[in-house]
Amino acid sequence: MSVKYENILSVVVFICALIFIFNSGLHSLEEPLERDLTTYGYIGHALLSGEHLYSELWDHKPPGIHIAYAVSELIWGYGQISITFMWIVVTILSSFLIYLILRKISGWPAALLGISFWVLSSNSVHLQANQPNTEIFLNFFTLFAIWALVQSAKPQGQYLHIAGWAMGLSTMFKPITIFLIVPMLLYLILVARRSPEGKNIKEYLRTSITFLYSIPVLWFSMLGYALLSGQFQAYWDILFIYNGQYSGNSLLNIWAFFSNPSFLFSQSLYGVWALVLMSYVWIFIGSQAKRISVPHIFFISIIVGILFEIGSIGRNFSHYFQVLLPIIAINAALLVVFIFEEWRVGKMQRWLLAGALTLLALGTLIDHQVAFFRLSPIQVSHEKYRKQFIDAWEMGLEIKAMTNPDELIYYWGSESGVYYYSQRQSASGIFYNLPLRERKNKSAAAMMTRLLSDLEKNPPAVFIWNTKDGKLEKNRLADFVAGGYYLLGNRSYFNIYVKNI
Repeated sequence: MSVKYENILSVVVFICALIFIFNSGLHSLEEPLERDLTTYGYIGHALLSGEHLYSELWDHKPPGIHIAYAVSELIWGYGQISITFMWIVVTILSSFLIYLILRKISGWPAALLGISFWVLSSNSVHLQANQPNTEIFLNFFTLFAIWALVQSAKPQGQYLHIAGWAMGLSTMFKPITIFLIVPMLLYLILVARRSPEGKNIKEYLRTSITFLYSIPVLWFSMLGYALLSGQFQAYWDILFIYNGQYSGNSLLNIWAFFSNPSFLFSQSLYGVWALVLMSYVWIFIGSQAKRISVPHIFFISIIVGILFEIGSIGRNFSHYFQVLLPIIAINAALLVVFIFEEWRVGKMQRWLLAGALTLLALGTLIDHQVAFFRLSPIQVSHEKYRKQFIDAWEMGLEIKAMTNPDELIYYWGSESGVYYYSQRQSASGIFYNLPLRERKNKSAAAMMTRLLSDLEKNPPAVFIWNTKDGKLEKNRLADFVAGGYYLLGNRSYFNIYVKNI
């Protein structure tokens, strides 16, 4: 087919992709958000107000996600529109990267097919993927690194630097990306071994250092800033001590993950099951392809590294599996093109099988999308999380109506949406109680002491108690609340206390 028709088809597919991504984002614009997103949104806003991460604002994620949310707020303002448009922008950029990757290693048919698979799976409700959790950024940086690594048979020079910095930045969102970085490095060493310089230890070291140096640069820079600003202990206690307790033994977690086949076919992958199966098939038979410009071991290293990422945490939440979406879209597209162009059977058989796989994948994805667009934003939230974050959204709006913008509040619970939707500041940087209830957290007692000190220093105008977390009488906060607050009333399982005048 001529370049003219290729360009026309590419423009049509890109326009359709952009329209779909925008509509998908806008459909979720008023969806009650889960606690991770509202936590990042609240912290991002507080950072812009001059508060400090970790020493004042408690969260155990590296600073990348909080900075991303703060930047988004600078562009679109404090509110859900900034979260929605951040998802739209990152999804569009990821779409371009998938096109460029597949265009480079296989050709434009695979590129357009890959974009179609990606776009129709990128907002999977079962994977909680229609909102910008950390995984959407991990996907973007991973795709950026893959794009750089496939530019030549032996990645080197500026492309090796680009891949390294992309993966280095990904660790600033979640350090577990190290489990993808290691297989990537092994692939690079294998490529270096096959080069004319072969078995040259200096070549291995040069490749490794070029690919990896960004990680210590970024992390030592962050810790240097913490040291110079007098916040080193807070950074260390949260990012290293707490996270080490939270995740436990990563290698044991990975073993448990791979030894349980149900994880490899998690229920959260329901809407994209056809792509998952096609991707796994490609891993097993893709070595037969002769027209792919990248060794097949590259795809094996990527998908194994991603599965290690998912398994390393030891907590198999649905959104963790989002990191599979780009690679299964790429692998599925390569499988279809391989069968269509190279499989060693008759031409008609090749075309029929490739067409059947394409229709199967697109049919299941479109069916998934029809079900998504039939749901209201409230129903989408309920489908993903049940009722808890809808309740937090309603509670936040109620608190916003009954307080002034400059008044502090405090919510004893884990749904940070109460702060985000009320747009009221917490009386303490420990603004949700998950770390206080975490059994592995050895600093819980010290954190509770800090919380009580914060509340006594800056008593909130309103104190909200989530009764699902136990009775107030049995908690150390009881004396504080009883001494200065009266019960205004309750809504559902929220008790609302107001400060005595």
